[in-house]
Amino acid sequence: MRHAAIAPLLLALALPAWARVYTFKDWAVACDNIRRCQASGSQAEDGDNPVALLLTRAAGPGAAVSGRLSVADPDDGKIGALTLRVGKLRWTGVAPDQSFPPARAAPLLAAMRDADAMELDDGRRHWTLSLAGLKAALLKIDDVQGRIGTRGALAKPGDQPESAVPPAPAAPRVAPAAIPAARPGDKALLPAILQRLKTADATCWNEQADADHPDAALYRLNAGQVLVLRECGRAAYQSNYKAWIVDDKPPFRSRAAMPHDEDDKDALLIGAAFERGVLSSYAKGRGIGDCGGGARWAWTGGDFQLMSAEVAPQCRGIPGGVPLRTWVSRQH
Repeated sequence: MRHAAIAPLLLALALPAWARVYTFKDWAVACDNIRRCQASGSQAEDGDNPVALLLTRAAGPGAAVSGRLSVADPDDGKIGALTLRVGKLRWTGVAPDQSFPPARAAPLLAAMRDADAMELDDGRRHWTLSLAGLKAALLKIDDVQGRIGTRGALAKPGDQPESAVPPAPAAPRVAPAAIPAARPGDKALLPAILQRLKTADATCWNEQADADHPDAALYRLNAGQVLVLRECGRAAYQSNYKAWIVDDKPPFRSRAAMPHDEDDKDALLIGAAFERGVLSSYAKGRGIGDCGGGARWAWTGGDFQLMSAEVAPQCRGIPGGVPLRTWVSRQH
């Protein structure tokens, strides 16, 4: 089977076309479909000890900023209580995984705006959080949330009242439909369906050797349709898949389960799984402890709709990265 480069496949996750992640030097920003925005910063790209700060602000008037600090030891040693210094601000007793509610995030953010870096140490080791790109990241949040020129803006405040800030839109309702139990003959359908898919959509079979035994699975969706997943490419520790909705009787009419990406190609799933009506994908950026992104889609009875999505754009040593939410829904 041909090997696939997984990092580019991260871009193939079927996120909405408008969903974007913005990077500004050592900071990244993502805003979801209800305009909740998150900004994450890290040590400089050539920095040593991994550190990350996540800032989160919901849309709408009066929304406050909260934060979460993550500090890691590349040697897997125990990290003691931290002293945090940024500008004139000095805090002691900070935990390596520390949340900052709005009352603490506000003075922290105020000090960060006029500084070049945040310094942390536990008496034995030292971490430096870069603030290069922070102001641009805050300005992007203000812009997306319609706060520029308002009193609560993070980067460009003005005299407009908080009531001038647009309200947050409602999250869409996306609830998985009930999935029927598998029928006794469902497994026997898979070979014939795969042969039909190979004829109708050969891209997943190209350049693959039969001896590689690509993974494939079939799941019952309703009385007349099944979901078929087939492995199309394999890297060292994760694989990409395609998914089809298929009639369970000949001639096994099929259609792609996932929406097309911007290049009008069927979106690929990484490490695909289907359980209780939810199809999921999660891609790792480069290595086992590196960052990546994931998404989940609900089978609603006629098609799959996006339930949630997130991506961790900076791969700088924090295990799993710092996920930024790009899509959210409600189930009730």
